[in-house]
Amino acid sequence: MEEEKSPRQLRGLYDRVNISVGTLNVVIIALSIVLVACLAFGISHRGYQISFDSLGGTAVEDQKQMYGELLQVPEAPVREGYTFTGWYRDKDLTVLWDQDKDTITESMTLYAGWQE
Repeated sequence: MEEEKSPRQLRGLYDRVNISVGTLNVVIIALSIVLVACLAFGISHRGYQISFDSLGGTAVEDQKQMYGELLQVPEAPVREGYTFTGWYRDKDLTVLWDQDKDTITESMTLYAGWQE
């Protein structure tokens, strides 16, 4: 009588993995701590930093805004002998920030425009 061969058991990817339950628990705990730390960092640093350079005028406080939001336009700075003309995207004051249409897409500095 021929010996009946038992079919080979398929254990998938873990057939050759040799790791103890204790080691696996440590790995899972460490990865959980890393995940929580990443989430905490993301929540505390969410949004984009908007800085205002008043170019000689009174200081304007920085803001944090979310992507796609309209800018919360701060109170206009004051500079003796000048009239504030608006916030500009560039230091050369060539691209005016349109507070009704332009949205936040990145961290940036806006520059105050002045007219004597």
